[in-house]
Amino acid sequence: MKGSLGLTTKGTAERIIEAALQLISEKGYTAATTKTIAELAGVNEVTLFRHFGNKRGLLKAIVEQFSYYPLLQQEIHQNVTWDLEKDLLNFSLKHFEFLMSIKDLVMIGFKESIQFPEISEEIANIPLLIKKELCQYFQEMQQRGKIREVDFEAAALSLIALNFGHFMSRARLGTMVSDIPTEELLQTSVAIFSRGLVS
Repeated sequence: MKGSLGLTTKGTAERIIEAALQLISEKGYTAATTKTIAELAGVNEVTLFRHFGNKRGLLKAIVEQFSYYPLLQQEIHQNVTWDLEKDLLNFSLKHFEFLMSIKDLVMIGFKESIQFPEISEEIANIPLLIKKELCQYFQEMQQRGKIREVDFEAAALSLIALNFGHFMSRARLGTMVSDIPTEELLQTSVAIFSRGLVS
């Protein structure tokens, strides 16, 4: 069956997720009912419930699908060099690219979070997982004698906040504040940040 999105090769769950993202972006979380999402995906509402349980389950699936966590795990466990600035710049660039790729979802979270705290709860799971991996990385770096002993949680949250600040500035304001290329901006930020961790 060909869905309303014209997607014949994609699975049912993927079509539902894409339809939900499109409708939430256009109309907001409330107006994007399970019925309208199902219609746009070319399925009946029962099919949506069978795949996701309810609207909260669908939201959770959207957040998980666009989670940076698997990529971060790969970067930390497979592509780590144990060179602080190099690793953190690589992480920051990929984190920034990821956030820009889900810009609409993040903005939805800000717009709808007061009325629907479940959106914030689901989106918050992403930085929580990122924080965990960064803490482990910093701990290993400290054990290798490459950084001094600090509050690893505070360090991880500071880097996440730094990257998120750059993302929000570019996502909302573009180059109105600064036209420094993103990579150069992140490189400078990471260099300054890293100096505070070096023994």
